[in-house]
Amino acid sequence: MPHLRFDLSVAVTDDERTSFADWVAETYAEEMNTGTDHVAVSVVESDPQLGGADPGDPVALVNADVRVGRTVDQRHGFARRLTAELDDRFGIPQRTVYVVFTEHEGVDFVLGGEPLDAWDPAERDDGD
Repeated sequence: MPHLRFDLSVAVTDDERTSFADWVAETYAEEMNTGTDHVAVSVVESDPQLGGADPGDPVALVNADVRVGRTVDQRHGFARRLTAELDDRFGIPQRTVYVVFTEHEGVDFVLGGEPLDAWDPAERDDGD
């Protein structure tokens, strides 16, 4: 159960937040070959700081807590798509989008008080 948190320095309406969160879940599922029903997305307006950003530049800090086992290519493909979308959708320059992946064993994810010990292919939405 990934948790994908976006700290954005730009204002986001509720409709934009919902649309973006839906896009993120779908994109994660495509890149990571999984379903969407277990993807958690947080979009937070804050005042993130990023070394190297010019004063006044919009910034996005992305924390992606994902299950161990995703390949480097999957993670980097997802990050590239996030970076481009944040630029297109919110005008956050790609050079000021910072994505950090943290990997966890399945037992580290707990939903409804129960650990999600191991990923199962049955979690996928596409029936494969």
